[in-house]
Amino acid sequence: MLDKNEITLEELENVMGGTIEESASLAFSLAVRGYGIFIKPNNDPGRSDIVNIEGMQEFFATKGYKFIPGFGEEMNIFVGPDGMKYGNDYII
Repeated sequence: MLDKNEITLEELENVMGGTIEESASLAFSLAVRGYGIFIKPNNDPGRSDIVNIEGMQEFFATKGYKFIPGFGEEMNIFVGPDGMKYGNDYII
């Protein structure tokens, strides 16, 4: 049985393209910095990612940011405590 914090190669292959890639990159960056593991299977047929978007939204809310995940070709957006919008690269 896998540890709940581990990801299989098969699951990793599902992380690709557009904002799924952005969110996966963000989840990985948070994990390596010790902020937590933001990976979970999403059984919703409309989502094919393994990123815990809701968990990341809660995490960023504690830091004063509103995380708005992009879908399709849209980018992830973060609204800072100052009201400014930031992109995924800036946050990482």
